[in-house]
Amino acid sequence: MNFEIKKAVSQDKKKLLLENPEKKDSIAVGLSKETEVTLKGDVGDFVGALNNGARIEIRGNTGRYVGNNMTSGEILVRGSAEDGVGFGIYEGTIIIYGDAGDAVGQLNKGGTIIIVGDMGNLAGLYMLSGDIVVTGDAGLDTGDWMIGGNIYVGGNFKPGTNALINELSFADKQKLAELFKKYSIKEDIGNFKKIEHQELRPFYGENDGEVDGEDL
Repeated sequence: MNFEIKKAVSQDKKKLLLENPEKKDSIAVGLSKETEVTLKGDVGDFVGALNNGARIEIRGNTGRYVGNNMTSGEILVRGSAEDGVGFGIYEGTIIIYGDAGDAVGQLNKGGTIIIVGDMGNLAGLYMLSGDIVVTGDAGLDTGDWMIGGNIYVGGNFKPGTNALINELSFADKQKLAELFKKYSIKEDIGNFKKIEHQELRPFYGENDGEVDGEDL
């Protein structure tokens, strides 16, 4: 199936529709042209991985690691997703119009991930930049060891190590309003809390930079 997609893209076909993907893994991987791909039905793992410009719409549920390490483009899931949504994403946007499992946006380096529902534990672990938005509840250790970026939660959550909870600034509210309008999300922005990093270098102690009592 992925071979057929890449063949069509090489022939400059801009819009592709694939029905009954049968929960197959690694569909629409590594697309680098501005192409619209629609998958009607449930899909497997790693769909849209390494996406670099395509708009991928999944009209069903997806397995693990949708949009893994993508660098640009959009992925819209009209259902729920399993673990690892947007793992290692560099740029681009992933929208899940349902619930998501654990490990959303871990190692996020600059992408935008929106969960229009609830998500599981350890979202945003080690994230460096970018945004994660969840309109419902988040799980345990949200933002654990995060170094940069922002996590916006509309429901309940339990923050992880180095996660600092703040009220939304005017810029935050404006950002969420624009995202919600663009992706037809109806939520009250006033309910959201912002999670960001507490320390820039959370892995180092007070003696950072010293060896045998001498400063480096």
